[in-house]
Amino acid sequence: MLSDSYKVLLVKPDVLVTSQVLDVPLGVLYLSAFLKKHLKNDIEIAFIDLRMVNDQDKTLKELLETFNPDLVGISLLAFEQSFIFDYADFIKKYSSAKIVVGGPFPTYNYEKILLESDTDCAVIGEGERVFFNLISGYIEKKDISGIKGIAYYNGETVICNPREEHIGDLDSIPYPDYSLIDFKNYWGYHIQHNTILAERKYAPIISSRACPYQCIYCHNIFGKKIRERSPENTLGEIKLLYEEYGIREIHLVDDVFNFNRKRMHQLLHLIINSNMTIRIAFPNGLRGDLLTREDIALLKKAGTYTITFAIESASQRIQKMIKKNLDISKVIENINYASQIGLITRGFFMLGFPGETVAEIKQTVKLAIDSKLDLASFFEVVTFQRTGLDELVRDMYKDIDVTTNGGYNYLTGKSFYEQVTGFKLTRFIKKSYIRFFSFKRVYKLFIKAPDKIYLFRRILTSGWIILRA
Repeated sequence: MLSDSYKVLLVKPDVLVTSQVLDVPLGVLYLSAFLKKHLKNDIEIAFIDLRMVNDQDKTLKELLETFNPDLVGISLLAFEQSFIFDYADFIKKYSSAKIVVGGPFPTYNYEKILLESDTDCAVIGEGERVFFNLISGYIEKKDISGIKGIAYYNGETVICNPREEHIGDLDSIPYPDYSLIDFKNYWGYHIQHNTILAERKYAPIISSRACPYQCIYCHNIFGKKIRERSPENTLGEIKLLYEEYGIREIHLVDDVFNFNRKRMHQLLHLIINSNMTIRIAFPNGLRGDLLTREDIALLKKAGTYTITFAIESASQRIQKMIKKNLDISKVIENINYASQIGLITRGFFMLGFPGETVAEIKQTVKLAIDSKLDLASFFEVVTFQRTGLDELVRDMYKDIDVTTNGGYNYLTGKSFYEQVTGFKLTRFIKKSYIRFFSFKRVYKLFIKAPDKIYLFRRILTSGWIILRA
């Protein structure tokens, strides 16, 4: 590196929440790869995943003093928001670095961050191009006020510029900068997004961005026009992970991997013909009513062993209200077929939408229990600022502060539903888990599970988390 290269420290926060997932931070690795591609020797990047350290304050302080960054970039999900309010002053105390935040939480809460913490700038939406333009402006000592996709405080008011256009050609984005991490740190008996494993050496990848559907509870980081990597480009990353890092299991974490069936089939055939012995899991990424039996069979042939179906609600009224409009009968048909051919199936369900009746909540849980699903996750509905759900909740409950313990706290808070209805939703969800995970269902899952020791430990951990929540 050149002695005068611009130093960027990327940080993945650690916050005290139950059931925190410990997966490879793809967003941070993409940012690093993009900066290195376009700035080359003008940039020097360090990364710290604070979830991996025992003494967060000591580790961060030492790195700030030894690396002496010009800029600290922090990626924030909703439940990680406390980090920026707790540590912005800490970072400024031990460095002269600018602080830039990005990710889902800053995209929709930039004003709160800029007014209530010593943060210099927020990146709004898709990050690579905006972050590159911002750092280029800092390097060249230019006025950054006109850069698209940023928000900043000018001393009097918070300014949010129009968003930068999304990157259309995803193949032009380099593979994530895996040199920043040690994969071994992400393999173990900790909580990970997929819940179960077939192989201990795994990695998540994303082969497309955005979702064309209009679900009112979802973010809009990547827009609504789906953009896809080519099958060849995606296979190239899988081969890189397989050959250089020993990865034997891939978790596809797209929003809707199967939207383009032709591309999906092309990629699956490339994997089948690659001579790699690899397992595939879908922690999310599949629209359940778009799948066909042909799709499911091909997924299994390519190495898929588990599929997640995001059903959310069994009520057609709720499906219409949240604009998911899922064909539930088609999803049940696909669950039955996937289970029949030996795939492990998991369902996601959201309970406590605004205006949802207790009968509709019970209808959703009954669907899960009566289905052939091997796993189910029941989530209390929370709201995220600037989503359609947030607008609906605020409109329906004008006289009640339904956000303080809702979307802003996410995993650390509770749903607004109990507050506005008095129905003990948290207690009901605990009982629903107990009813769902009958001895027969757990035994069946244990027989199917490729790594039974890992599953056993996860069941014990998840059960403890649910019961003490």
